[in-house]
Amino acid sequence: MPSVADKLLLAAYELEKSGRKPFSAEDLVVTAWKMFPDVFGLSGYRGEDGRLSFPDSNRVLAEVMGSKPIRKRGLLIKVGTKMYELTEAGHEQARRIQESGASSAAPKAALGRDTEEKLKRLLESKAVEKVFNNRVQDLTFYDACSFWGITPMSSAIQFQGQKAKLESIVASARSVLHGDSATLGHRGYLFGSQDLDKLLEVHKLLLRRFQPEIDVILQRKDERRV
Repeated sequence: MPSVADKLLLAAYELEKSGRKPFSAEDLVVTAWKMFPDVFGLSGYRGEDGRLSFPDSNRVLAEVMGSKPIRKRGLLIKVGTKMYELTEAGHEQARRIQESGASSAAPKAALGRDTEEKLKRLLESKAVEKVFNNRVQDLTFYDACSFWGITPMSSAIQFQGQKAKLESIVASARSVLHGDSATLGHRGYLFGSQDLDKLLEVHKLLLRRFQPEIDVILQRKDERRV
């Protein structure tokens, strides 16, 4: 049987299929209640048909913003004030649930623990968050350094090594994808091929945007520590 989070994911999926992308938190509250009134209805208020008559916004928002939100699993992203979209992995998971009638986990990616942690850090980085929330103008060189795993005082060889490592991590992740999405280890963080495309897009954007700062690093041949 689908979990509460699965049912919320299905509600978000229905919203996007109906053309509401992004959708508001209020959209999600109402749609989740309409689809699953016994799960997302306000307790104690039943209509003549016996169903809960009003949506329970707290029930929905607890799944979106609480201690175990589906956002932390890489299924839903916030794209504005109280506005959300499903990720590619979220779409794939919702499609699986809808087709099977039950939760169907994506295959587990066969990546090393270190690679998994680095990929998850990249996907959750401040640079990625700003780019995909239309805040490119807010990007700083410190965001870029954090994304690459360097500091403004890194040497050329350190920068080149971290750049190559990032590209290798993305290539490794792409090689273990089965279909459209996979899950990272025991934490249930989902990612798909489009998420990897996004990482490379951010990577290239940062390289262009901060080329003057990178040129300074590339001229620095000494082995200063990161």
